[in-house]
Formats: sequence, structure tokens, C-alpha cells
Amino acid sequence: MHTDRVPIRRRTYHSAFLAVGIFSLLLSVETLATEANAAEDRKEAFFESKIRPLLVEHCVDCHGPDDQSGELRLDRKVHFQRGGGSGALINSGNADASRLVKAIGYQDNSLQMPPDYKLAEDEIELFRKWVREGAHWPDEEASDADETETMSFADQIIAQRESHWAFQPISMPQLPEFEGAEGLTPIDRFVRDRLRNADLSPNPKADRETLIRRAYFTLIGLPPTYEEIQAFVNDDAADAFEKLVDRLLDNPHYGERWARHWLDIARYGDTKGYLAGNQETRYPFAFTFRDYVIDAFNSDKPYDQFIIEQIAADRLNLEGDDRQSLAAMGFLTVGRRFMNRRHDIIDDQIDVVTRGFLGLSVSCARCHDHKYDPIPTADYYSLYGVFNSSEEPGELPLLGEPKSTPQYEEFLKAQAEKQKEVDVWVEERRVATEDELRSRIADYLVYFAEEATQGKNAKQKYQGKRGPLRRAAVRRWQKFLTTPNESSGPVWDLLRAMAAIPADQFAEQLQSLSQVDADAKQSPALKRLLGQLSSSQPQTLVEAAQSIGDQFEAVYQQWKDAKKADENLQQLEEPGDEALRQILWSATTPTTLNRDQMISHLDQSERNRYNQLKNQVNGVEVTHPGAPSRGMVMVDKAKAIEPVIFRRGVPGNRGDRVPRRFLQVLEDVDGGKPFNDGSGRLELAHAIANPDNPLTARVIVNRLWQHHFGDGLVRTSSDFGTRGDPPTHPQLLDYLAADFMNGGWSIKQMQRRIMLTETWQQSSDLREHAATVDPENRLLWHMPRKRLEFEALRDRLLVAAGRLDDRIGGRSVMIHEDATRRGLYAYIDREDLPGLLANFDVPSPDASRAQRTKTTVPQQSLYLMNSQFVIDQAKALAKRSAESILENSGDETTERIRRMYRHALARDPNDNELKRAADFVTSTPTVADDHQEPASTPLNTWEQLAQVLLLSNEFAFVD
Repeated sequence: MHTDRVPIRRRTYHSAFLAVGIFSLLLSVETLATEANAAEDRKEAFFESKIRPLLVEHCVDCHGPDDQSGELRLDRKVHFQRGGGSGALINSGNADASRLVKAIGYQDNSLQMPPDYKLAEDEIELFRKWVREGAHWPDEEASDADETETMSFADQIIAQRESHWAFQPISMPQLPEFEGAEGLTPIDRFVRDRLRNADLSPNPKADRETLIRRAYFTLIGLPPTYEEIQAFVNDDAADAFEKLVDRLLDNPHYGERWARHWLDIARYGDTKGYLAGNQETRYPFAFTFRDYVIDAFNSDKPYDQFIIEQIAADRLNLEGDDRQSLAAMGFLTVGRRFMNRRHDIIDDQIDVVTRGFLGLSVSCARCHDHKYDPIPTADYYSLYGVFNSSEEPGELPLLGEPKSTPQYEEFLKAQAEKQKEVDVWVEERRVATEDELRSRIADYLVYFAEEATQGKNAKQKYQGKRGPLRRAAVRRWQKFLTTPNESSGPVWDLLRAMAAIPADQFAEQLQSLSQVDADAKQSPALKRLLGQLSSSQPQTLVEAAQSIGDQFEAVYQQWKDAKKADENLQQLEEPGDEALRQILWSATTPTTLNRDQMISHLDQSERNRYNQLKNQVNGVEVTHPGAPSRGMVMVDKAKAIEPVIFRRGVPGNRGDRVPRRFLQVLEDVDGGKPFNDGSGRLELAHAIANPDNPLTARVIVNRLWQHHFGDGLVRTSSDFGTRGDPPTHPQLLDYLAADFMNGGWSIKQMQRRIMLTETWQQSSDLREHAATVDPENRLLWHMPRKRLEFEALRDRLLVAAGRLDDRIGGRSVMIHEDATRRGLYAYIDREDLPGLLANFDVPSPDASRAQRTKTTVPQQSLYLMNSQFVIDQAKALAKRSAESILENSGDETTERIRRMYRHALARDPNDNELKRAADFVTSTPTVADDHQEPASTPLNTWEQLAQVLLLSNEFAFVD
């Protein structure tokens, strides 16, 4: 009996805890600092885009520089922190008890702000979130606080254009010269020169096993097999690694790996976010944008073309197979819909374009001139005009002609069945609503009369004597009775004429209206109404409208009763009654509806039902495998919108006109000319992709560098403004940018150059002296060790288990429900992002994200140890290792352990590992390998061994 042996479950989980828990020990000081900066940037972006606009719109008038009601001022950080006469606004220990939250939530009758109206619930929730997260308010420079700037903003733009490194023209720098430089690549020369100046040397080259693993995970996000590693290790050719890189760049999984990086920037999601009224929140064709990005990377689409297609593919006259590129415009349209608030949607589009391609936070200028960068509010609204002059078409274009396949025919049938349900329901509601409108015509005519005599009241409720009125019907009657129409007839002309009588003269002048011309007197309907008005003697327009309406309703009821008695009845006997009935059923009268009019007349409960039925139609396109793909495009409006500045970001507070144009700080790119080609999107795309633009090439090569080395040469990779980090190697950055453009904007060629350097191929070993001199590795003296992101880690689990579905492209799947597709294809629901994704730092799709947060939290360890998904992979790995044993392979236990190591870690165990594993699986009682016990049943020893390998640091990290 082994008295010194730890019980198996305890020992296994102890190993698992060590395997996953050690993640935190491997996070460097540099990573922590980077994450702190990233968190600070996110908080600032949230404040500037969400909180400051609300303060400006709802609070500053009464709590600003001109008025400090309650001794409170809310336009500057220092005043906000000071609070008001009643004390501090924020309770750091209890956000919901904070005075600010209580006031805007109307929780206290004695303190309700704003006093005249309550903010919308989503606006209140933004404030709550802000307060809960610490009420971050970015620091303000003294010159901003006292507003004593002496330099105009135009002068500041010129000054920063001439001084800030990111706005300087890109030029090919001279290569550094030093002893031994001749044998180095240009990239290595720039890196080595900085190391020499710091009296540091680079690490030696990594071994071949490390290099092939690093290359695989960098380029395709999947591990090499044991056989692939052995073949590369034993390849003595001088160009073996170069050929390996070329093979991986040509691997179709390369596009999947690099598409995921771009989707973070593009804030990809499969849903629109919260929408009221049961509206469809799914994007049926978001996946086509993802597939476009995969194909763009695989085909090495020139990056300048990649830019243009994502902003303005609709303007490129694409035909045939080229129409697939229309899917690129999902870059603009897969964002959150913000309750369909147009201003916020455009703000999001401005943000993703400028951060993604230019590395500038232009959306911060929505309410005021940018506090740090040379971006005036005028520039924001110039771009606002571009996107406001564009719209999404009612029907998205097909990406190609659908082929008549059985799947496609099944799709058409399924869609037609769901559409028929919608059509039947709408027709039923149309008939019922027409009856309702005719039976209540008096209520609508009286409502019109009240508005005509009393004027419109913004807060007036759409109510009649018999309940709520349909808003669309009220508006239609209003338009009908105030717009003369030759075909409308003398009855409505009479009502229009009565509406024109001054209220104090109504009774007197009503008598003269009976003196109508001879043709009008021939109208039986008019004769009847005039007779009724003469006998009832109405004193006001409202009374007259009620009298006329009563006559119509009486005729309506008479007709309904007559039809019940005789279904074949064609008309009423009395000419006056029949004439009124024909008016009531006339196609020109607002009581008659076509399909589109009916949809606009739906009340809230009906609209909810309509949306549910439409969702079922859209659901066929979302889920049916035979649905043809469509591009989520934008198109130019028929007439471009001439933008104006919204003062303080408030749409109703309109300021000066501005032209649709590019950013002024970059006007040297296109001469500062206003856009005049439609919306201007194509001109904007060309300005961004212009080789003379000093930002575009720098930003993308920096992003490529970031994903190869863990950090960019500019560590704030979506902020090249004055508050961003300067480049650690400015000459190298310019060399890469210039070389990138000279090489035809080829991303693959740039990656190839990076990976064939000694800098990229050096080992990740830490040296004490170098770590003391450069602890953040800014001089690149070693290759940083990197932890696999969630998608790559999950993919590797499936590869080890032999269960990965490696099909490329297609619709999203619920990977948290044990799907076997790559993590790239995870269904991203903005309103219900699976906790699994959030726990492993998959970014929120609500904003462009250049760098992922890197956290180490208990939920990660608990998931990897206890989730059914990981346990199933451990079971599959154990079974796979047993099935792959060759006949006559000797010791079955030893061979099975070797197979397990090869499948999981792509290597053989060393002698110590082999002995310990063999002792473990042979000295502990176990259940049969093929048991079908519930998940709660302890794993057998082989499965436990498999789980330990899957939870090891070696499995989750790449050197």
C-alpha cells in the first residue's frame, strides 16, 4: 500500500489549480501596466461618449458657468468633485445611494433632477453604471479649466500637424550602421541599434520546436501536430523556417486567425442590442462580414482596398463574383443599434472608422472641441454629414445569384410559409382597423377640430371620447383636412371651410356656408349634412365636427346592420345615406387603408405581435442553411445632407453649417476639399487609404506588430493622438509603414518580413540584467511569452480531443453549448454575452477594441476544471490515446501515455513524466474506460491524466 500517495482526485485537482492558477504569476509588470492604461482609456471613452453629452444636454444650463443652482456646477471635474450646497454627489460605498443617482432616478420627492422631466431609463442606467465604476472624470489641463486659451483652435491644428510625430509624413529612414549590421535584416538593425545604445544584447535564437509552435499559433491559431514538429526539427535545409512561414500564410486557417483580430476592432456582433417592442434583434447576415474578412486575409487583399471596400463597396460598381465584397460594409453596420437612435448609430460609425483606420478618437468631439487632439467639433459633424447622407436599404443586396439547389428551394418554401402568416394577420388587422376607424370617425373629426381651434399641444394625448386614438390615423386626418384636394369632394371642402372660420365668428359665418354653388347642392351627402347642421345649430367647430361625425357613424351602423340581414345588399335605400356610405368607404378617405398604411396604424400591442411574426420570417434567413447570403451595406441617400454643428451635441441646438470633408489636421492628404460625390463615403475611404495619409499605414503595421510581439511599437494602438504612447522605435515604425506601402499594402508580406527576423525568432528566456534595465521589454531583448486567447485555447482543447470541426466560414454557433466549431464562429449576443466569453476576456462588441484585457480570475480556473465541455474533451483525449495505439507497440501503458502527450502537447514525455504518469494510471483503482456514468461520476485515471495535460501551463502558453 502506498502510504505517501495523495488521493487521486485531490492530487489531480491540485495539479489543475497549479496549472491554471500560475497564469497570474506569469503576468509581467508590463502587462499589468498596459491593462491599467487600457482600462483608463475605456473609462475615458465611456465618459466622453456617454456621460459628458448627457451632462451638457440636461444639466449644464442650470449647473454650469452661467448658473450654479444649488451651489452645484457640473461642467468641470473640479466642481463635480466639490459637490453642491447639499454635499457630495457620489457615495463611493453605495452607488445607488449616491445623491446623483437618487436625483435623476426620482427616488426622493424633494430632489428630482432635471426638475421638468425625468431622463429616459437607458440614460439613467448609463449614469448608474458610471457611478458604480467610480464616476471616472478625465483630468483636465489648467488651460481648459480656466478657459484662458490664447491660441485659436485653428492655430492648434496647425501647430500639432507640424509637431506631433503621428502627423508627420512617412518617409523611408536610413538604416542604422554599426559593426555586424550588414548581415541583419532592416528590422533587426533598428532593434539592435536601440539595444546597443542601452548596452543590451538580444536573446539567442529559440529552438526549432519553440519556433514552429510560435509560428503556428501566431499565423493560424492552431497547434502543430507531433509529426509536423518532428518533420521541421529534422529538416536541415537553410530555408526550412522560411518555407514553414509560407505554408502557414497559405493555410486557409490563417484567415480565420487574423479575422478574429480584426473583428475585435470592428466590434463584431450577431445582434443589434436592446430594441423595444419585440423587434428583431438578430443580424441575419452578420456572418457574411466575418466571412469577407477571412477571405480578405487569405487572399492577401491589399490593405488600401480592404479599407475602401469596408467603407464604400456599394460605390465600386461590383459585378459577378466581385459582389461578394459588398459584405465588407458590415464594418459600418454590425454595431449596436442604440434603440434605433440615429445620432448614436452615426457616432458609433464615426468612432469605428477613425479609431480602426486612423488611431484617433474623433467621437470625443461630438459635444466640444477635442480636449487633447487637433479635432474640432466641426470635423466631427463633417463626418457626421457623410454617414447621415447614407442609409441602409430596405432590402439588402444578394452577394451572388442564388443557385437552385434543394436547400435553397426549401428555404424559399419555409420563408413563404412564415411570410404568409404575416400577410394573413396584417389583412385581418386591416379589415378590423378600417371598421374601427369608420365606427369612430366622430372622435377623429373632433380631435382635428380641437387642434384647429386650440392649437397643437406637444403633451396632448391621443384620446377620444371612446378611448385612445391611433396616432397614424390622427396625422392622416390632419394632413387630409388641411391639404385641398380636388378629388376629395364637397363634404370635406365644407369641413375645411368651417375650420377657416375664426372661433368668435363661427356661429354667424356658418350660415353663409349653406350658400354653396349649384353643383355642390346636387350632392346628396352634402345636402344631408347641411340639413343636420342647420337643425343642430353648432356654436363651435368642435360641435360641428361632432355633428358631422355622428352622421357618418349612423350610416356606418345602418350599413353593418343591413348587411347582417342581407349579405348581398349593394347599397342603402336613402340616397343621402348611400352617398355618405360611399364617402366612408372611398379609397381617398382616411378610413380606408392599404397594407403599408395599416402597418403604420398599428398600436403598440399590435406592433409587438407584428414584430414577432416578422421575426419568424427573419429567423428563417438567420437559421436556414439554404438562405442566400446578403451584404449588410449602406447606400447613398438620393440627396446628400448638408451637416450643421449640434451645439453641445444636442440635435435641437443647431449651429454653423460645415462641409462634408476629411479631418482638417490631415487636409494635406486631399487638399481639404469638401466631399461632393454623393454622401462622400467613397471620398472619405480614398482619403484614409491615401499613401500620403501619415496615420493609416503606421496604424496597421503597428497592429500587425502587436499581434506578433504582444505589444505594438505604439502601445496605445488605437490612439496615435497626443495622449497616446509615442513609438518605442519611431524609425522602425516609419520603415515598416513605408515598406508596407511600397510592397503593395500586403499584410502577408509584412508578416513574413517580421517573422524572418532574429528579433522575432529569439527565445523568451528572461535574463536578470536585461530585465532590470528594461523590465517592460520595450527594447525587444526577448520574445515575450504569451497566453492563448480564449478562442485559441478552446480550439486547442478540441484539436487535442480530435473533435475540432475545421470547416471555414458560415453562420455563427452557440459555442458555449458544446459546439465543435472554432471559437471564431461564436454567436455574439450584445444583450446576453455568454459569461464564458466575458470571463475569458472576449471583448464587448459595443465598441472597437484594439487590445484585449488580460485577466486571471477564479472563474477561468473553475471552468477549465469543472465544465462539462472541458471534461468531455479530457474523456475524448483519453479514448483517442487508447484507439491510436499501434499493434505490437510494446508496453501498452507506456505507448498510450506517449500518444496522449503527442495529441495534447505535440511532444513525447520525458523519462520522469513517463514514469510518474505510468505510476499514476497503474497504481490507482479505476473504472472502465468506456463507462457511461453521469458527469458527476469521478473520472477514471486515464481521463484524469488527460485533464491534467489539458490544464497545464504548457498547453495554455506559447513561448
